[in-house]
Amino acid sequence: MNPSLAVSKSGMNGLQTNLDIVANNIANSNTVGFKEKDTNFHELLREDTKSRENLLLNGISRGMKSEQAQLNMTQGGFIPGSNDFDLALVGDGFFGVRLPNNQMAYTRDGSFRFDANGTLRTSNGNQVDINYLVPKNNWPNGSATVSERGEVTVGNQLVAQIPVYATDRYEQFQETGDNLFQLPQGTNAQVMNNPTIKQYYLEASNVDLADQMTDMIVTQRVYSMNTKVAQSTDEMMQIINNFKQ
Repeated sequence: MNPSLAVSKSGMNGLQTNLDIVANNIANSNTVGFKEKDTNFHELLREDTKSRENLLLNGISRGMKSEQAQLNMTQGGFIPGSNDFDLALVGDGFFGVRLPNNQMAYTRDGSFRFDANGTLRTSNGNQVDINYLVPKNNWPNGSATVSERGEVTVGNQLVAQIPVYATDRYEQFQETGDNLFQLPQGTNAQVMNNPTIKQYYLEASNVDLADQMTDMIVTQRVYSMNTKVAQSTDEMMQIINNFKQ
């Protein structure tokens, strides 16, 4: 492939990836507990070239490639909640979620509710990981209090514990939908000893909408420039081919 076309193609591929990520960030700017993703780019290895005198010259760039998007783990703001189990995490950590196949997933969305069977569930209906000290049906009457460490008390009775998980492998998190993440099979996050939970609050998305809109505009413009370069290169190639005929 013509080097100029190859550079334009790699640029458009990387920019399209960035556009997809930015669009997803914008779409989730109001999603509770959502963490935006950032895209990094790196230059592909240069192709060595030689002059007529056989001297090695500076290589020709082969374009760029987008790296795997990284989670931005900065804290989101806090939204007042109204339910005993509207919970926001302060600092590190994720709530655990048990999927139907019993695998563990993780979320920052702490909008939890009990269903008719006494199972604590996320806003998307997944089962929250909670350790019951007293079966839900045997809890005393009254409002529940959730401490910073996740201890659930009703009245003066400790009835449950909500564990909070952390890992140093956030770069391995895989999105599975429903604002959930999973680690590769065989890898699990560890229960935190000293989490900080804020009851009656939810964590807002950490998406900076102004920055994301700016990023989208800039990316679209650069993408357009790459398409023009590809078009101009194609036209020049046609002219050169016509000269050869």
